[in-house]
Amino acid sequence: MCVAPQQFLGVGRVYDHARRQEHYDDETVLMVQPLRQLIEIVVPFMDAHLPPSHKREQYLAWRARLFDYWEHKAKRVRPCTVEGCDKPRRAHGLCRHHLYVQYRM
Repeated sequence: MCVAPQQFLGVGRVYDHARRQEHYDDETVLMVQPLRQLIEIVVPFMDAHLPPSHKREQYLAWRARLFDYWEHKAKRVRPCTVEGCDKPRRAHGLCRHHLYVQYRM
């Protein structure tokens, strides 16, 4: 069940885990990382193909939490806040060059 979506979407890795206790079942997990692949590949697929159901309601709640995390908490490279500069931010929302210029004055 996990290999088919992994091959179809082309993202993620499948991990098999042995049962943790005698009365448990074995476990297989499809893990998709980085978050950008979840946002750009998995979410649009699920939005288009998951039919109305209880599972879709669970998915929509998970999707809302995912987007909240992506927008407010996820660490990722963001560009400098100076207009026209695409270099990665360092401190105070500025790239290394603009930070140096600001504190040199």
